[in-house]
Amino acid sequence: MDSSDETVPVTDLPEIDWTAGGIETELGWALPLVLQEFMRLGADAVADVPGGPRGYQVLVAIVTEETTSQLALARRLGVDKTQMTYVIDALEAGGFVERRPAPTDRRVRQVLPTEAGRALLDRARLALRAAEGVLMRHLDAGEQASMRHLLARVALAAGTSSPGSVTDDPTFQHPVAAPERSRRRRQPSIPSTPTQ
Repeated sequence: MDSSDETVPVTDLPEIDWTAGGIETELGWALPLVLQEFMRLGADAVADVPGGPRGYQVLVAIVTEETTSQLALARRLGVDKTQMTYVIDALEAGGFVERRPAPTDRRVRQVLPTEAGRALLDRARLALRAAEGVLMRHLDAGEQASMRHLLARVALAAGTSSPGSVTDDPTFQHPVAAPERSRRRRQPSIPSTPTQ
């Protein structure tokens, strides 16, 4: 591990006066900065995955969840069905996924990972976890795990907003929050949260 990956003590960061109510105390200021840096680091980490971050999410979903159709996968991930076709085409061309007719309806195409796709996911997940470690380098392992858990809980509730929210906007492709769909029998070879 090089020095850039090590946890940087919080004392090396500027102190925030939480009682002053300055801009740094606003969630709307912090979230875009974190997202922008995550997108930069994350895109580099999954650059070898056809379709980039979307291709990575497709691999995660098809490896960890029950077999599904391409259309259901697009809905699950909040991706336009036309864009999903391009992502799956790229993954298929690379030999990382395959499409098969559903056993109950041959018109429906299921998307399944190949062994090469599983191996690519393992490598990409490792690279992405390293990038996340860089992003959260000021947090210890327990704080990093807590942040992941808290953000996941906030994300699960984000799609259950009140009327008039973005979920009422037909142009917004909101991902389907369904953690119960993840398979529990296959343990990922790369930990999804830091261990202590």
